[in-house]
Amino acid sequence: MVCQGGRRSGGERIMSAVPHPLLPRDVQDDYRRQGYWQDRTLADVMAEQVDRHPARLAVTGDHKLTYAELWRDARRLACSLTEQGIRPGDFLVALLSSSWQGVVLELAAVVAGVAFVPRAANLGPIGTAALMDQLDARGLVLQGDLAGKAEWQRALPDFRRRLARRPLMMQGEVPAGSGFEDLPVLEAACAGAAEMEPAALDPGAPCLVLSTGGTTGVPKSIVHCSNTLIYAGRMFGVGTEYRENDVQVSFAPYGHAGGSVFDIYMPLLYGAAILPITRWQPRPVAEEIARHGGTIFITMGTHIFDLLNQGPEVDELLKPVRLVTSGAGPDELYVNGERRFGFPIVRVYGCSEAPGHAIGRPSDTGEVRWHRDGVPFEGLEFRVVDVDTGEPVAPGQPGEYQVRGPNLFMGYHGQPELTAAAVTPDGFYRSGDLLTVTDDGYITWAGRTKDIIRRGGLQLDPIEMENILSSDPAIHEVVVVGEPHERLGEIAVIVAVAAPGFTPTLESLCGTLQAHGIARQNLPEKLVLTTEIPRTGVGKFHRVEVKTRLVEDRL
Repeated sequence: MVCQGGRRSGGERIMSAVPHPLLPRDVQDDYRRQGYWQDRTLADVMAEQVDRHPARLAVTGDHKLTYAELWRDARRLACSLTEQGIRPGDFLVALLSSSWQGVVLELAAVVAGVAFVPRAANLGPIGTAALMDQLDARGLVLQGDLAGKAEWQRALPDFRRRLARRPLMMQGEVPAGSGFEDLPVLEAACAGAAEMEPAALDPGAPCLVLSTGGTTGVPKSIVHCSNTLIYAGRMFGVGTEYRENDVQVSFAPYGHAGGSVFDIYMPLLYGAAILPITRWQPRPVAEEIARHGGTIFITMGTHIFDLLNQGPEVDELLKPVRLVTSGAGPDELYVNGERRFGFPIVRVYGCSEAPGHAIGRPSDTGEVRWHRDGVPFEGLEFRVVDVDTGEPVAPGQPGEYQVRGPNLFMGYHGQPELTAAAVTPDGFYRSGDLLTVTDDGYITWAGRTKDIIRRGGLQLDPIEMENILSSDPAIHEVVVVGEPHERLGEIAVIVAVAAPGFTPTLESLCGTLQAHGIARQNLPEKLVLTTEIPRTGVGKFHRVEVKTRLVEDRL
């Protein structure tokens, strides 16, 4: 038995019939002429890779899959989802940790012609229901251990009702007595006999829905098509000098560009292997790298920090690594990390609305790479403008970074007002980030337009202060935020975790800031020492939560 899909015959590629809703038509035509958009889907990519090297490993680790086996399992899973009622164009939500099953499922969604909506497994039933309502999602896959949680057991009847005659599937073992035992199981579907012929998914149609980093408190569903994702994966590979013998160490959360684009699309585009790891733990991850030959992985500054705090035995475990990309951390982390471990650490800048999309050159010296955030991909147009006037700023001056390119998202699903506010009429995404541009093409992050602390008539830059304070030996972690003030509007507050054996004071930390050129009138007026600073799902400081806890005296 073979499920029917309606794929165009003979591997023939047809130009997308779905125009990008945010880009001028002549710009879209230009992307095709220059080869930035290739009108391919991930299913097209996999079919080509299987023809070239069916026996090469596509997924490694404890559960290995060759390219032929991954393609087979994805087609079987797509067949099962279709038989359960999913249809081309539907949205399929999945709550998973990084795993071989997640790789199969993302590919299966493309085979079935549906828009895949991956999210980390810690999204609760209330958030899941809201997400499904926003998207009118017609299918849900849950990680098996969620069935053991009381909140999911209480919510199960509601999800059964909303998904009657639609896929409601479990991944992994389900606890006995949980009430979920009768639901279809992903692994069983992958072992089935029927394989689906890929549906004719238009390369310009929605195929993946990413999430925001969680700092705004407003849930946004970031829609991408195959053309934007394949461009992003290809160009990130160019920037990292990607090779078919690379092993991508994958622990970034699903639903973010790291976990759902660059940890999956990029290695499959280059014929490389994926090493899925359920969650970040520095020593176990290093052991997996040593065991399976991991060569490259995507990090945030916190991951480099964690590795630097491991014993010297970790250095040997990391020997297979040839390159690491990173962002959102102080310069000292990258300097110390590269000098200790020996592999290049290449800084990147990106956002889910335009994945990637700037990366340092591995061939540049460390002194260049460590202190700048990357060179925009070929094919991107960008401008740096004054926040208030919208006029271009002078070279080297910070301004809001606006970008247009082949990786631009298709909008926030169901939120046209937010989409219109985020994208200019000529198709430039307003990032909300303050960046500077250097003569050699690098961009460097300088803060957020909304992170500026407005104290009376002054505008204080918390990012600059954080970068300085992070070098103080008394500081383990630090964030600077604004606290409401009746007279001044806001005052700057240092929220810090002290380094072991130190007790920093406001006076000592202000002395550090002044020693680095911060004027007296710009100094913070309060210090709060805490044991932990809240973070988002991708490891960045959760500024909204820090401010909330500060006001509520919960730090």
